[in-house]
Amino acid sequence: MLMVLPYSSEAFARAEAGGKGFNLYLMTRHGLPVPSWVVLGKRFYAAYITEQRLESQIQALIMRFIAEGLPAVEASRQITSLITQQPIPVWLREAVEHAWATLDHPTEVAIRSSAADEDSAGNSFAGQLSSFLYIRNADEAVAALLQCWASAFSERALVYRKERGLAFDAIAVAVIIQEMIDPDAAGVLFTCDPLAKTDEQYLISAVYGVGEGLVSGALDADTYWLDATTGALARSEVVSKAHAIRRGDGGSVQVPVASTQCDAPVLNAMALAQLHTLGRTLDAVYHYPQDVEWAIHEDKVSLLQTRPVTTLDTNLRGYPNLWDNSNIVESYGGITLPLSFTFALNNYHQVYVQFCEILGVPHDVVKDMDYYLRNMLGCINGRVFYNLYNWYKLVGVLPGFKHNRQFMETMMGVREALPDEISERIKPHPSWNTWRGKLRRLRTGLAFVYYHFAIQGIVDRFLAEFRIQYDTFRSQNYRRMPSDQIFQQYVAMDRAMLSRWQAPIINDFLAMVHFGLLKRLTDTWLSDLDVNAQNDLLAGEGNLESTEPTRALITLAAQANVIPELRSLLLDTPPADAYEVLCQSSHSEFLTAINHYIDCFGFRCMNEMKLEEIDLFTDPTFLFTCLNNYLRQGITDQNTYEVRNHDLRRQAESSVVAHLSPLRRLIYYWALKHARKSIRNRENTRFARTRAYGIARSMFQAMGDDLTAHGVLDAPSDIFYLEMNELYGIHQGTLTIDNLRKVVELRRQIYAGYEQQEPQTRFLTRGPVYWENSYLHTPELPAVEAGATYHLKGLPCCPGIVEGIVHVVINPGSDLRLQGEILVTPRTDPGWVPLYPSCSGLLVERGSLLSHSAIVAREMGLPTIVGIRGLTQTLKTGMRIRMDGKTGTIVILDE
Repeated sequence: MLMVLPYSSEAFARAEAGGKGFNLYLMTRHGLPVPSWVVLGKRFYAAYITEQRLESQIQALIMRFIAEGLPAVEASRQITSLITQQPIPVWLREAVEHAWATLDHPTEVAIRSSAADEDSAGNSFAGQLSSFLYIRNADEAVAALLQCWASAFSERALVYRKERGLAFDAIAVAVIIQEMIDPDAAGVLFTCDPLAKTDEQYLISAVYGVGEGLVSGALDADTYWLDATTGALARSEVVSKAHAIRRGDGGSVQVPVASTQCDAPVLNAMALAQLHTLGRTLDAVYHYPQDVEWAIHEDKVSLLQTRPVTTLDTNLRGYPNLWDNSNIVESYGGITLPLSFTFALNNYHQVYVQFCEILGVPHDVVKDMDYYLRNMLGCINGRVFYNLYNWYKLVGVLPGFKHNRQFMETMMGVREALPDEISERIKPHPSWNTWRGKLRRLRTGLAFVYYHFAIQGIVDRFLAEFRIQYDTFRSQNYRRMPSDQIFQQYVAMDRAMLSRWQAPIINDFLAMVHFGLLKRLTDTWLSDLDVNAQNDLLAGEGNLESTEPTRALITLAAQANVIPELRSLLLDTPPADAYEVLCQSSHSEFLTAINHYIDCFGFRCMNEMKLEEIDLFTDPTFLFTCLNNYLRQGITDQNTYEVRNHDLRRQAESSVVAHLSPLRRLIYYWALKHARKSIRNRENTRFARTRAYGIARSMFQAMGDDLTAHGVLDAPSDIFYLEMNELYGIHQGTLTIDNLRKVVELRRQIYAGYEQQEPQTRFLTRGPVYWENSYLHTPELPAVEAGATYHLKGLPCCPGIVEGIVHVVINPGSDLRLQGEILVTPRTDPGWVPLYPSCSGLLVERGSLLSHSAIVAREMGLPTIVGIRGLTQTLKTGMRIRMDGKTGTIVILDE
């Protein structure tokens, strides 16, 4: 038989010593003060059970308990009797005697159980397995050992395993024999504060004598809070201690505490300092908050055992990631299926590698940065988030990091700026602060300046070349191709279009800088002007491709409005049936116009960045819903929407001229000119992105059809539950499992659960992202100032006071029939724009001044407020409200 000694191999200790024993091994190995110990490993338990032929009897009792036919208390009693009432084998007694002899000649020992799955981060079994103190001889030790084995089947342990779904067939118990410390004081040290759920303080509980009274709750204890870093005593609670548990005749007994000690602190400054130092060492060893049992004898602290703190619902240690979806929610609102997320993740990686390369960042530096360029996005409960720390690192490649990160925060509409001290720590790499790094940053800065002057030509060439490639791939009929041929087409499109995205991404950063600069100048020089001055200056820019589908729809409505029979057909036919009815009608000229519209803009849909959404190519219902809205409201003149925003722009420009000196006016108009240009280019290049995503959607839909026809998937829409690497794997032989139907089935179930688990909009995780981190959403109430005359407030985007009825649209499945109501929604994207002419005002829960809803609403002169906390929890369809797009306030008039 083998025994695990304190300095045996780690692999043997891990295999044989159980959770508590392995922790003793680690503490001893790291030089911590642990009383001498030895372990009789799990194989001793296995040998005993086998020799006594108890395994089948124990398993039968466990099966009766699991089936709820046998109460836990009775199952425990019978198993304990089986283990403890057998004749003692000679080899077992000899093993115990030999183990005791290997210690430092203690007169007494403690016997402690150590289960195989005890004291893990997930399962502590705290207080459920037996320990025996002040054991004086081998006979007592053998009896205690048998009780330790039996305690693995205690009533509490059985119920604990059943509730947590832990295996019963893997129960194995090692037993620790340890030198007995007769302590003056004992207690527990937490290297965190488990009540406040913070690791900024350590919490210590202490009693006189052994710690048995503390663990059982029989005795009151002193409590101390230490600063985790310095060890300084933050506060303490000293209680009156009438009793202690100390050595008795054949065990431990409760005895009175001396009157001079009752109200005195158990621990002095020296003891607290020792415990703090030991706690810091344990933190360095385990990297996770620990629950440590300790004892003090003659002013020396000994550690008896340690286990992870399992009562925390959040990870207090580990690498941090900061998640925020303030901006990306506009493109990926709500649940986003795996194919859409991984498609976006791949594209973001490609785009930002190109960004670094075009700025002249050396290849080896780009390679070093790749680990976070690959992870600009995260997927939390099926929602897409920005990994903000990685974005800050990317911005760090440019000079002026402090200002650029603030511009980025403005562009993204994040509600909280990153503290300066944290932002400094998350720059890409320390090498950027060397002289070579500063030269690199200067080079990227000069490249950025070059693109500032050259960007318009670059964007124009990009759009022209993009259109050629778009027409090439758009002309293919993917529905008539097998999946492998579609896949080859996708690879070619990825190479020809998506991997050549330098112009849009450079312009996006220019828009970030120019808009941020304009906002700073406005806040500094024009602080006494209307708060909407900056927004009004950006209105009426024109030439936004993203407004073209809406203009074309209004033109179609104007054509139909002058033909009474056609007008009646569109008003009286349900939108879902309108296209088929039109095909069967005599209005061939209008049908041709509709088909031309679909050919030009069929890739547009609400939530258009999500590949699983249905576009106009697949179902033109949304088109006819908008036409119905326009005809009912008489919206047939697109010029109506140009007059108001041009007036706003002229008035704002007059105010600027009146408030600025000639020099400041020159500087301000320079910033304004470039902000307008970069924002216009940003919208137009994003329209190109939408077109590219539309082609990808057509490819994946057709691929889903073919894979379903061949039995790989159960339904064409199942393809959106696969990931991009799995689509590659299907056609390149790199799948690790080939039953994709099971994969889809599992993901469908999990994503259905995600519908009810809304994450917060911004949160920090540490260590492994999905475990031991709290990020679920709690309803966000609107923030209203005391004495305010309004009920809700957000960011004013486009001025105008509107009083009217609310129409709430949560998603594309909501009722989209509008007739001049105020549109209320959690988020928007470019696919929502055709709804704008049908509403009198727009209120958006999420978004920023640079979000698409803000830019297009300004362009169309639609009174708009974005970033309204608690909007969709507060306003419901049918309410009457007054919104003021100039102040960003909303008043409920009638509920």
